[in-house]
Amino acid sequence: MDEENIWENANWTVQARSIVEAVTKFPDKSKIILLLRHSHRNNPTENEKLHELKLTPQGHQIAKIFGQGLPISRPLRLFHSVVERCQETAEDILKGFESVGGKGALKGALTPLFHAGTAPKFFLNLFKNGSPLEFMYRWAVGFYSPEKITPFQTYCQNAADVIWRGIKHAQEGGIDIHITHDIFLIALRYGWFGLPPDQEWVPFLGGVAFLLTENEIELFDKDRFLSIPNPYWWKNKISY
Repeated sequence: MDEENIWENANWTVQARSIVEAVTKFPDKSKIILLLRHSHRNNPTENEKLHELKLTPQGHQIAKIFGQGLPISRPLRLFHSVVERCQETAEDILKGFESVGGKGALKGALTPLFHAGTAPKFFLNLFKNGSPLEFMYRWAVGFYSPEKITPFQTYCQNAADVIWRGIKHAQEGGIDIHITHDIFLIALRYGWFGLPPDQEWVPFLGGVAFLLTENEIELFDKDRFLSIPNPYWWKNKISY
């Protein structure tokens, strides 16, 4: 199956295609934030470390197709985690976007897209005796010591302070794209919008699109638009 067929027909690209379509339905001059998982990678072998895995050739091409589908009237700013496959995804989206006449800029790494204040080796053995879903719920209810990982809501609020506040500096009608990892995306989706994680794990290039207004968040998640009140900790922090 070639890349165009993968983009149009593969199960793992359903969310990505939905996000590209959803972006066209936000108000023209609104500033949109996309929070996305990186593009396609392979599973690690016994001799590979997860954080060292790069995109597959398929991952590169699908990220470019994603960029080609975004409206060229909206300038892009792209941010990513420090892990190379996230940077590759951001670069490929920008290449695809520019190939159809769009304009954008790669802005570099942001701490909340990869770092939750964990102690050394905290994640190494975490999933050997439990699932990522169990970890997420335990983190959210304060199960883990703050000496091992930043408390869940503190992490989510600190991330909003960087990512939400940063949209102020985007051009009118612009899109800020943040490329991260499944665990952090699921955490922020839960902590920002109150949408709990479930067994349907986030696919490559899956994620959410949203805009901030004075009283609420206009959110696209999976296949639906939602209006969510601003959380109490964000009110009065920023004006629109």
